[in-house]
Amino acid sequence: MDDAILTDNDRKAELSFAYLAALAAYAGYTCQRGPQPDLASVDATIRSGDASGTQFDVQLKATSVPSRGTEGLRFRLSRKNHNDLVADRMTPLMLIVLELPPADADWLECTLEHTVVRRRGWWISLSGRDPTEGESKTIVIPEEQRIGTSGLAPLMTVARG
Repeated sequence: MDDAILTDNDRKAELSFAYLAALAAYAGYTCQRGPQPDLASVDATIRSGDASGTQFDVQLKATSVPSRGTEGLRFRLSRKNHNDLVADRMTPLMLIVLELPPADADWLECTLEHTVVRRRGWWISLSGRDPTEGESKTIVIPEEQRIGTSGLAPLMTVARG
């Protein structure tokens, strides 16, 4: 892609937003981009249509070099992102990490029959955890918190508290 304007990290960020927007649309929720510049680690807001107007904010990340163990996906967050995710907030803030294949040619497939974003998303709420003083913090997202056929329903359940 000699004419690309986005870096690989920018491309991953855009794919992670497209993935989230597709999940939200499928569930019947709205998905709105977060404020720019992103000062509070909010990349998007998801809103339901229930009477209470439940919503949650999302910090989006993507990786093409995942570190997985038996306990789940290990992912390193900067101090700022980690501490924003653990902060006490009126609107819950969830982390969604899109796991992509190592080769960028495998990230997305579009044919006449389907459009596929390869691999999967992982989600976690870090609300109530302790902030970190280090430069970064590695978190573990449990295996059962992969985004599957239930889509964003588990996140909306957490947001409803």
